[in-house]
Amino acid sequence: MKTVTRNRIGMVLLLLLASTSMAFSQGLFKIIEGLSDQSLKATMETNVNTMMMAMNTAANQNAKTVKLNKDNFTSEAIKDIELMWKSSAIFCPPVNIMSRCLKTSYGYQVRGIPVDLKEADEKEKRQELAIDFLPNGKISNVSIAIEMHRYDQIMAEKESDIDYARRQIIVDFVENFRTAYNRRDMKLLTSVFSDKALIITGKVISEKPNSDMDRLTLNNNKVIYIKQTKQEYLQNLSNVFKITKFINVKFDDIEVVQHPKYDDIYGVTLKQYWHTDRYRDEGYLFLMIDFRDADKPLIQVRTWQPYKNKQGQVITQKNDVYHLGSFRIVR
Repeated sequence: MKTVTRNRIGMVLLLLLASTSMAFSQGLFKIIEGLSDQSLKATMETNVNTMMMAMNTAANQNAKTVKLNKDNFTSEAIKDIELMWKSSAIFCPPVNIMSRCLKTSYGYQVRGIPVDLKEADEKEKRQELAIDFLPNGKISNVSIAIEMHRYDQIMAEKESDIDYARRQIIVDFVENFRTAYNRRDMKLLTSVFSDKALIITGKVISEKPNSDMDRLTLNNNKVIYIKQTKQEYLQNLSNVFKITKFINVKFDDIEVVQHPKYDDIYGVTLKQYWHTDRYRDEGYLFLMIDFRDADKPLIQVRTWQPYKNKQGQVITQKNDVYHLGSFRIVR
């Protein structure tokens, strides 16, 4: 009898050790502030930890998709994660994550969840996720996020409660806009542009120098700007999606400015890094976002200007980037 009891105790200890070891190697997500409802908090923590474990299992098995349960995710969230997975498997590093919970207009959000994109270059692998929840704690959206410190800076620049709410929407909007490229989500990209959107893309061309003196003093590069309609831009983008295996789009140096006259118009300026298995570039992206329909903000203007040429020379300075004052608003 003592031997049987001793064996049972040993088995329990082994199971506890295995569970502890798995939790350590997996990492653990916990909400440490921003939510007082302990039952809801436990549900959200379980759902995120379930997602992290499912991603790591699929990544370690080189699976073509990740298995997610509708008990933890909405159907839309499952579909979006599966689309992201087609571009690159996602691995959650074994670190414990202590997160702040944010209240949003649609439920809750946590940010700063570190992940590695397996298909990305070494310098670009580490990213962060923002995860949205319904009021019941089910995961409703997952997007690649801007850094937490930059999010805090953008929100700290608010001038009113309405401005704060719009800035929160803008960050979500920009993050979903960015993630749409990673997952080739033409439906979302089509929905965020106004039908009359102005789209301007800069392209570097080389000019033959007229003299040896020109060769010494100039880099012989000129930027030409191509204007596109929404339909032209999306068709070109669809063609790019068809011929590329991996797409990684990163945003940095994000600035959000409210229009001085029209308080429902915002300008977003950022540095964009575009990397695919066929092509890469770096440049300044400007978006003019219209909040006249608060439930459906639209991009009225999108511009992109190259930062450097092929030789690594800077050809667009920060003060040359398009901004709200570059465009006349007619109402």
